Order: sequence, then C-alpha cells, then structure tokens
Amino acid sequence: MKKPYAVIAFLVLFVFGCKTDDKVVVDYWHVMGGPLGRRLAEMISDFNRLHPEGEVRGVHMGSYDVLAQKLMGAISSGNPPVIAQMYESWTDQFLEAGELVPLGEFVSRAPDFDLHDFYPVFIDDCTYDTLLVTLPFNKSIPVFYYNADILSGVGVDTFPVDWADFRRVCMETRRAGVWPTSWPLDVWYFSTMLYQEGGVLFDEATHQPRFNSPEGIGVIEYLVLLVRDSLFYLSPGFQRQDEFLSGNVAMIPASIVSWAFMKGKTSFRIGVAPFPHGKNRATVIAGTNIGMFRKTTPNQRKLAWQFIEWFLQPENQMRWTAASYYLPTRRSATETDAFRQFVAENPPYEEIVRQLQFARTEPKTKEWFTGRIYLNDAVEEAMRLERSPQQALDDAAQRLLVELR
Repeated sequence: MKKPYAVIAFLVLFVFGCKTDDKVVVDYWHVMGGPLGRRLAEMISDFNRLHPEGEVRGVHMGSYDVLAQKLMGAISSGNPPVIAQMYESWTDQFLEAGELVPLGEFVSRAPDFDLHDFYPVFIDDCTYDTLLVTLPFNKSIPVFYYNADILSGVGVDTFPVDWADFRRVCMETRRAGVWPTSWPLDVWYFSTMLYQEGGVLFDEATHQPRFNSPEGIGVIEYLVLLVRDSLFYLSPGFQRQDEFLSGNVAMIPASIVSWAFMKGKTSFRIGVAPFPHGKNRATVIAGTNIGMFRKTTPNQRKLAWQFIEWFLQPENQMRWTAASYYLPTRRSATETDAFRQFVAENPPYEEIVRQLQFARTEPKTKEWFTGRIYLNDAVEEAMRLERSPQQALDDAAQRLLVELR
C-alpha cells in the first residue's frame, strides 16, 4: 500500500527537479567588493526578482589580476562565464580569438536602446573598428583630492588649474612644512598628462610605441623635478590616501571612486577637483566594460542582455553612481532627480562629469597589455632617479618593439 505514495513522491521530486535544472543561469564574473560589491549584489537581486525565469549570479574574483587569469583559464578549458568585466586589451584578445558575442548585435534589435545617449568616449572605448563589442560598466577618471584647510592656510582658495600653478602651490605648501603631494606609480596619470601635451601612447595602426616622444619625456621631467625638489614622494598602493586622510599630505591624485571611501573620514575640509591641464584639456577614462562570451546558450544570452540593458537604464545608473561614485555612462542619468540630489550632496561631482567632454581612452589593442607594463616600469625607474626620463622611456619602447616582433 505504501508503494504508490513512494512513486508519487518520486515523480513530484523529479518534476520539480527538472524545473530547477531548466532555470536559466547567467554567471557574471566581477571584482566589485566592499560597498560597491554590496550595491551590485542588491541590484542583481532586484533584477532577479523581475526575471524569475532565470538567475544572474555575481561571482566575485577578488582582483583584476585574478579575473584575468581565471578568464584565460576558463576560455582555454572551453567553460567561460556568460558575462564578465573586462579591460579593453583583454577584449581585443578575446574578440580576435572568436570568444565574444558583440553586444552591438543586441543593440541593433533594441529600438529603445539609444547609443547616442551615452557619452561618446564610452562608446568609442567599447568599439573595435566599427564593431560595438562591449558596453561600459564601471568607468572613472582621475581627480585630485586636496586638504582645503592646508591650502587656505597658504593663501590658496582654489585648486591649481594648470601644472605651472600646481608646482607653485606645491612650493607654497612645502614652505609651510607640509608635504605637498604623493603619487603612486600609475600609467593612468602619465597618460592624462601626455594627452594634455598633445602626445600619444601607442599607434594602433602601425603598432608602434609613441610614449617616448618629446611630450612624454617632458611629462616625466616635470614629475622628476617635483621629486628632486622634495615636493613629491612616491607611495605604493593606497598609502597616499591614508597619509592624506591623516593630514600629512596636501594633495593626492586618485580615482573619482576614492571619494566613496574617503568621504566623512577627515577632520579637515576635503576638496575634489579635476586634474590641472597642460597645453590642452584632457583626461583618460579607466575602469572596465562588460562583455558576453560566445560559448553560451541562446537563453543565457537573452537573460544576460536583459541584465545589461537593465543595469544601464538611467535610474539604475544613478543607483550605481550613488553607492560607488563611478561615473554615470549616459547623459539622461544626469537629468534625473537622483543625480540632482547626488550633486547637491557632492557639489564638485558635476564639474568632474563635465570633464567627459575632454576624455580619451588608452590604447585598446591587445599589445597594450604588455606595453602598459613596460611603460609602468619606465615611469618607476625615472621617478626613482635610476635613469633619465629619456633613457627609461626609450628602453620601454624598445622592449615593446622586441615583444611585438
């Protein structure tokens, strides 16, 4: 008498088990941690509630280096995630290997998805030749954070607008007994200053390094002179932020995202300003884009696109910006009440967003992955006074040329 019930129970478990197995799952590999990771997890949960037929699963990879290694390994084994954060040089490599589904395929079938609403630099950053491959995810630009009390104490009420003025303020601050500025070794800041002087990092058409130009040498010489005059000291990682928060350094460069981590942690008035300019106004965007891998099912691709499209909606962009301080990627996000409230609470932010009209990208070619490493080595050698700026940059350019042969 008990056997029919056992059979029924088995069938019920089998049926429901099949339904669970049929659920579309989209793994999203990312590196967002802390408050940024919590906000991303909240948004993924909200999206999943709106799409109960499937599930986007955020998979935290810890760091960009780990993410790169994991993606390379997953591609080699034929088991990549559905979507992932990726830098431009990775994207170029994955695309050439035939591993990506260009997101332009989905955009062309979404009449309400307006690419013209996005800031042009972000779309350019995601486009290879004429193919839209990825879409922007976490984008930032470099800014300066400054101790307004220290600067006011030496008679400076506004942040320096150009590099000559920046040096003058450094000298005034040093005479007052405070370290003027501290920077990490970062190609990002060099790139911004190089573009401001009219220079180029890498010629993507001829695959030739161009950072060892007179403009590049001039940028390093400017920074080296700050070091020699005891106006600038190198600091690894985020040490400069700790020194700044302690009131030991007057001005530091960092990502706009650092604002989210430093706000409310100082006993002094903190200011935020765009980078000073050189001959031209320019800034360089950083951060990753989101891409989709080809070895996925049609249903996974459909759900993944729905998530990307949803995440990039203006109101969701502002949810992301409000928690992370990453830049909104489209103009309509800056027209929302949420953006107006955000800039009311963070007044300098609006001026930072306006810098996007001058924004540029680093090279997107896969060769730049190695080129950037060599350039970073050159900047370190010059800044540590181990080689002249020209020797360091020329050597890095030669190393890259050897690599490309």
